[in-house]
Amino acid sequence: MSLVLVADDEPAVLEVLSQVVEDLGHDVIQARDGEEAWNLARARRPNLVVTDHMMPRLSGLDLCRKLKGDEVLSHVPIILLSAVLPHGAPEAHAFLHKPFEITDFEALIRQALAEAPRPKALEGASAVEALGHWVARGFEGPLSTARAQVERLRTEGKADGGALETLGAQLKALETLTRDFQEVAALTARTVTLNPVLADLGVHLRGELEAWTQAHPRVRWVLEVPPGPVELRFDLARMRQVLDVLLNHASRHGEEVRVELESTPSLATVRVKERGPGISDEDLRQLFEPFQTGGGLGLYIASELARLHGGGLSVESKKGQGTTFSVILPRG
Repeated sequence: MSLVLVADDEPAVLEVLSQVVEDLGHDVIQARDGEEAWNLARARRPNLVVTDHMMPRLSGLDLCRKLKGDEVLSHVPIILLSAVLPHGAPEAHAFLHKPFEITDFEALIRQALAEAPRPKALEGASAVEALGHWVARGFEGPLSTARAQVERLRTEGKADGGALETLGAQLKALETLTRDFQEVAALTARTVTLNPVLADLGVHLRGELEAWTQAHPRVRWVLEVPPGPVELRFDLARMRQVLDVLLNHASRHGEEVRVELESTPSLATVRVKERGPGISDEDLRQLFEPFQTGGGLGLYIASELARLHGGGLSVESKKGQGTTFSVILPRG
């Protein structure tokens, strides 16, 4: 099974194309214009993109060029559909002139996916999950003992306060790493489930920012949300987990953190921005890969949780110009 992004501004055509892809046994995400398709592609990293040419905000041809110019998405094959372009475009993997036969469309889907490079995946999911539980159980006893000893030394006043603070921070880091490893194991084994409820994402963000403002008063927190409610279905605890990862990353790299919420009838986008040193191109390429970023497992977990919500997590960054993380969530 593959993930296919289908983009067309005509609702009837979009539904027909999506149904054909689903009938072939693949998952579909839909975009109703080129800009929405670009945002979804960066967030979800599909195995194949099917796009019409004549679309608002960003044409199919421009979408092809943006995808091919992206470090992560340049390898994704694109099927370009058009009634005005006679021969397609070199940026597209394949081209169909409208109107076309459904059988021809099906054949192109099969061919493009067969030739598409497969994304890297963790192997041995059940073994990794078992290892995650083993690590959590194995570390639980020693960490509990170490915490108790630190607290005893603090109470008795028999150790240097600075050394105790450092030791306590290291123990907290080990606890977080143990918990994150277990979470990654569950995500890899696909045993994580969501409990979505209909809620106002703007209200949820206000609550999060209030908590972070109290915990980190040295950071200037700025929140921008639409005046009206932005309702969608999401898991409150899991979305808090995603936001905590992004806010923690931003607070460590910038004196001011801006959180912006934008919404359309089909999408809600949360952007977390900071003006820190930025991320190198090399680190960007593997930022959401587990066990490779050197900065913990949080961003991989956040990315996977966003994906489970039917959306995705993307990042834009330049050295010396800060970083913006975008959580894209469907409203439909």
